[in-house]
This record gives sequence, C-alpha cells and structure tokens, in this order.
Amino acid sequence: MGKALLIFPPQWSPQHPHFALRALAGHLRHHGVEVAVRDLNIEYYDHVLSPHHLQRVRDRLHLDLEYLGPQSSFRLMLDPHSLDAHLDRVRLQAIKHFVDEHGEMLDRLPHMIMDAKETLKDPRRFYNPDMLLEALHVIDLALKATSTPYFPSQLSFNYFEQPGLMMNTNNLIAQAQDRKSNMFIPYYEQVLPELLASEADYVGISINCFSQLVPGLTLAHMLRQAAPEGMHIGIGGNFFTRVTEALSQRPEFFEAFAHSVCFGEGEDQLLALVQALHRGESLEKVPSLLYLEGDRVQMTMPRKALPMDQIGFQDLEGFPMDKYLSPEMILTIRASKGCYWGQCTFCDSFYGVDDDVKSLDRLVEEIRFLRDRYGIHHFQFIDESMRPSYMRKLAQRFIDEELNITWFCNGRIEKAFTPDLFEILYAAGLRMVLWGYETGSPRILELINKGVGYQQRFDILRASSEAGIFNFNYLFFGYPTETREEAKMTIDSLCQNTDIIHAYGRSVFTLNKQSPLYREAEKHGILEVIEDVEELSTTLSYKAVSGMDEAELKDALTSCTRQCLEAYHYGIWMYLRNRENIHLYLSKFGAEAVKNYRMERLASATVVDNP
Repeated sequence: MGKALLIFPPQWSPQHPHFALRALAGHLRHHGVEVAVRDLNIEYYDHVLSPHHLQRVRDRLHLDLEYLGPQSSFRLMLDPHSLDAHLDRVRLQAIKHFVDEHGEMLDRLPHMIMDAKETLKDPRRFYNPDMLLEALHVIDLALKATSTPYFPSQLSFNYFEQPGLMMNTNNLIAQAQDRKSNMFIPYYEQVLPELLASEADYVGISINCFSQLVPGLTLAHMLRQAAPEGMHIGIGGNFFTRVTEALSQRPEFFEAFAHSVCFGEGEDQLLALVQALHRGESLEKVPSLLYLEGDRVQMTMPRKALPMDQIGFQDLEGFPMDKYLSPEMILTIRASKGCYWGQCTFCDSFYGVDDDVKSLDRLVEEIRFLRDRYGIHHFQFIDESMRPSYMRKLAQRFIDEELNITWFCNGRIEKAFTPDLFEILYAAGLRMVLWGYETGSPRILELINKGVGYQQRFDILRASSEAGIFNFNYLFFGYPTETREEAKMTIDSLCQNTDIIHAYGRSVFTLNKQSPLYREAEKHGILEVIEDVEELSTTLSYKAVSGMDEAELKDALTSCTRQCLEAYHYGIWMYLRNRENIHLYLSKFGAEAVKNYRMERLASATVVDNP
C-alpha cells in the first residue's frame, strides 16, 4: 500500500502535536499505508532549548561582536553600496544591544534551560504561577538569543517572523539557501540524512500557517535537491490552498521545493497520491493536486472531501510525547467543518472547506479512543463555529457517556446560546469559549456583518459567565474606515466589561485574498488594492477612503494593552501566553480563581496580547 513519511516543520506551539499530522497519519494507517511521522517543530525547539546549543549561541554572539564590525567596515570601504555589509551592520547593532541588555543571563542560560523546560512539563511547577512565569522568561531569552545572529528573523514561543521578506517564489528560493538569515539550515543539515534514509515513496511536508512558510520551504528545498530517485517530495496544508492559482503558474516553485502540492482537504488525495506513487501510476487521476510535468504545472480536478465519518481517527503513534512542553496534553479535535453563518465580510475560513458535521457516535468514539489509549482528557475543538443546537446534543451525549473530559472551542455570539444551554455545556466539560467579538463599534459591527445586535452580545456573554464559562474574546483594529474614536470604543468596551469579557486576543485587520470584503472592496471604503507582487501571500495591501493611519493604529494597539493591563488588574491570563495554558489553569482552578488572580508584582513581565 506504500510508505509515507509525514513531516511537520517549525514553527508552531511546542506544547502539543499539530492536528494535521495526527489526522493524516491516522487516516493513511487506517487504509494500510505504512506511515512514519517526524514532528520537526518540537524536535527543533528541543534542540535550540538545550545547554549545548545555547553555549554555542553564546560563543557565536561574542565572536560576531568581535569580528562582524571590522568585516562589514572593510567591505563598505571596498563597496559603499554593499547590501550585505549594511545588513551585517544592522545585525551587529542587534547583537550588541542584546549582549548589553542580557549579557549576564547569556552566560547563565545554558545552566537554566533544562530546569525551565521541566517546569513546563511538571504539574507541580506548571501550576505555580511564579515558577511558570520564570520558566517562560528563561525560554524567551533563550529563543531571542538563538534568533539574534539571524536578525531580523525572530523565533519565539508563539511565532516565527522574518520582517521584510517578499512573499514571491524567487525571494523564497533565495531565502531557503541564505545561511546568514536562515536559522533553520544548520539544524536541517543534521537531520537530513535520517529523512532521506526513510526509503519512503512519499515525503510530505505540512505547511499550515505563515509562521511555517520559511522553515517549511527551507526543508522542502533541501529535500527536493537531495532526494534519491523514486522519492517524491510533496507539500500540503491549509496555507497553499489559498494560493493555488498562483502556484499553477510557477514551475520554478516545483523545481525548487516539491514534486507536487496537495490543495484542499488532504486525507483523500494524499491516500490516492501515495497509492499511485507506490504502483508507479500517473498522477493525473489523483484529485486536488498540482505537479510538475516537463516544464509545465499540471492541476488535477478537485474532489469533494470525504465525509467526516469516513476519515480514520487521528493517531499519536511515533510522536515524541516526552518532549512537548506541557504537563497535560491538549489535543485539537473537529466535530464539524465550515461556518454555519459564513457571512462575515473579513473572513476566509470557508475557503477550500466542504461543510460537514461528524455524527455524535463517531465523535464520541474518537474521543474515547484518544482518552483510553493515550490518556487525553483535555480537548480543543477547532471547528470554525458549531451550531448551538448541535452543541446541545453534543453536550448531553458527553454527559450521558460520562466522558469526563474538559474542552474549549470557538463560538459565534448569537441568541441561540441561552442560559440553560450554557449550564449543560459546562456540565459537559466546556471551560472556555473563544468568541468572535471583533469590535466595540456598532458601525463596524454592522459593516462586518456579524448578524448579532450590539447590546445583545453582552447578555449572551453574561449568561456564559454566570454558568462558569470563561469568555475569551477575539477582536481586531484597523478595519477599513475605522476611526481612532471607534478603536477607542473597542478598548472601552473591554475595560468596562471585565466581569463578562474575561480575556481578549487582539490583532490587526488584514485584507484576505479570498474574503467577501475583497470581492466588494469599494463598498467597504477601499479605494485601491495595491498591485499584488507577492503571489504567495494570502493577504493584500490596500488604500482606504478613510480610517486610521499607521501611527494611529500603532497607538490604538499600545493603548489597548496599557489600558487593559489596568482594567484587568494584571490578571494572570495575560501572562499565561496561550489559550492552552489558560484552559489548563481553568480546568485546575476554575474560572473564578483565574479571573481573580492578580500579578501586580510581575507587572514588568512579558504580556502576550494574542495568546
């Protein structure tokens, strides 16, 4: 039936294995395919958060301080316009700043890092806020030290970014080979021989978000160039589904990175692809596939995704469970696909997704399998949004089956969420809802078409809070035509309702290529969409008829953090870094304890606004 090696590259949370790899491995194994998995994300974090690596980082930073300045100065004397020399100068400034600020800690990090990692794994220490925050601080500095030689690239606990990188094929090919700015190349050189020795028919790299793009494509490039004859290098994942048309015009992408790219939902086509490769058959009958044939990119016909009830259970065999930085594993799970509302103007979560709902029999069976086989008692439902009527049936079934799990999920604020429904959901283990709150401006709320009355939202959030459920609200700033005053309304709505808006995650509005707003740009005050020169970007730049400029937007973001720190009295959730940690604290201590625990003595500690 074939042999597959599935790889998940950095960067994602180092606390839990990603859903995509578990789901694909489980489905292929269900159909008899031999599957090996490599979670290179957690392996990379384990590598860089080690005494040996941090000792080498410390030595490199001191060597760069000694030699980088003279080298760049000499090159600038020879060529005043040398871009490399100017970049070295900027990098040197970043290194000097880091060493000046953290020099003493730099020497201590190799001796502290193992204890910090163990704190995140040990329940006795993890659930002690002081010990947890100290450990996170050590890990923050270790990751910043690791990143600084590659400035402006930045790896953190929650993200990887490379400011200024143009999202087009030629720049990404260059970046995949740039040893000066690409921190992943040295590590990949160590693991590449193991990956190539797998003798797999198919080696698949799952790239699901922007933070994985550079590390994922770097690995793809190295595998593509070194793969022996007969080894097929493929890319899949949610990210590339959004840029399929652009990829179909870029044969150079396939020559550099992969023999094929799967788009859409991957279980069905990946099984067909592995089987076709094993049998030596043409790829033209594999659905939803881009592949290079000669010098042209071929695109096969998409096929409707398999019903959720026909997809194999996710599987954890082969994952390094001892390496994940969490005392209790939280697994993502899916009960439905698509959004039953599907009318928000800014959203593109519908793209490439076939609406479907998993039967409760199948869902309960999968949860029981993961609970009994792997000891999983915490779950995050990654459904875009579940219908309240379905959630009522789901909750009652969880209670009847005595699953004894806790979970959290996304939610759409709407009137069907009644007080009695919240009571049932809490009894079924629901501890937190990630609500799409979006804005405190009635005008913006109407423009984004949330389909719920402005004041009505507060009644729903209050009912949720009274049932013991923690309300985490997503919001954004910078929607086209949003004024500074309207941004202030959003901040005020948070600060004035801390009793029912228990936490928030803020972001900046982006114009997604597949969103309804882009298709009706003029209607929403967008005067001009800037020429798209980044074919592999999922977003677009634009000019609006009115709204905040860049300085006003930055000020709104800063004001939000500053005012909410005071309004929430330095609540502990602001320091826990991500939703998974918040959920574990809620499951351990309850919503009231988490809401009321203050961290004033650590007011200078790092706060992450979008856990």
